[in-house]
Amino acid sequence: MPDYFDDDDSDFNQRRPRRGDRSRRSHEDAIQGIKNGLQSGAFLFIFGLIALLVYTSFYRVDASAEGVVLRFGEKVRTVSPGLQMKMPWPIESVYTVPVMKIQSLEFGFQTISADRKTVYAKRNNELDDVADMLTGDLNLAHVEWIVQYQISDSAKSLFNVGGGDGGYYMQQLTKSGINPAIPDTIRDVSETVMRKLVGDRSVDAVLTMGREEIANEAKRSIQEMLDEYDIGVQIVTVKLQTTSPPESVKDAFQEVNRARQNKERVVNEAEGERNRQIPAARGRRDQMISEAEGYRELNVLETQGLISAFNAKLAEYEKAPEITKQRLYLEAMEEVLSSVGNKTIIDDSVNQMLPILNIGESTPGNPLRGNSK
Repeated sequence: MPDYFDDDDSDFNQRRPRRGDRSRRSHEDAIQGIKNGLQSGAFLFIFGLIALLVYTSFYRVDASAEGVVLRFGEKVRTVSPGLQMKMPWPIESVYTVPVMKIQSLEFGFQTISADRKTVYAKRNNELDDVADMLTGDLNLAHVEWIVQYQISDSAKSLFNVGGGDGGYYMQQLTKSGINPAIPDTIRDVSETVMRKLVGDRSVDAVLTMGREEIANEAKRSIQEMLDEYDIGVQIVTVKLQTTSPPESVKDAFQEVNRARQNKERVVNEAEGERNRQIPAARGRRDQMISEAEGYRELNVLETQGLISAFNAKLAEYEKAPEITKQRLYLEAMEEVLSSVGNKTIIDDSVNQMLPILNIGESTPGNPLRGNSK
């Protein structure tokens, strides 16, 4: 090539960067970008780690709950309500258990809404299978009841029962604070106890007069079985909601109940009438006895008085017979004559009484004469 091209090529080569220099510069820029990214990522990681540690170190326990703190899965302490602090996750974790809240389980029925007007679910085969039971006299009874319980030991309720479902168990436990095995266990125990108690009694006892006894006995038996399991649960109450015959025989049973109630009403009325008549008869009897006793006492006292008077007169008569005889005669005549109106005394020496007394005429003062016509 001509020489003039050589000079131009020399200047061009000086102005144009070499290919190796461009590759080295690009590599250095990439390394610098990676370093900057790592620095930013490290900063974000450290910041997030610090935030996670702070966030998992503080927690709040509700007023109706109790906190159970675990360190690497082992219980180390329980904490009271309020703002608390623990070692960050994953070293320590906490579960809050509502130990002050009363939990309820329904058997044979289901409450949909418990507002001003309670709404219940319609009866179905699943609910009837729980409520329908065989009584001791081989009759069917439909028994619905409620069991109310309370967590008495938070640690035992968490770890002494259940836990075989892995992640689902821990997920449900975290959401509600109640070990899902607790209501399942209480439900199984309650159904077992209630069927036993109903099977030991007649249908009349289950549906009428034995309801309270069954509820009290069920509470005691359920608590005894749960204490054997040691799951930290206290039964608050067991209440029978509805006890009735199955729907297929309900009408006939109601007729029997009405007849029984009518019988009880008649018996109660008879008992009431008897209770009214017997006290009145007893009162009349006591009155007659009192009057007879009073009359007897009166006669006895009068007789004793007469006897005393006669004995006194007899004593005086024995002392002076003639004087006493004369005095008794005068007292007798005084008593007799005091009842006569006009009196006419005739002396034996008087022979002429006609001018004085008209014997043929009846006078009010002459009792010895009758009326003459």
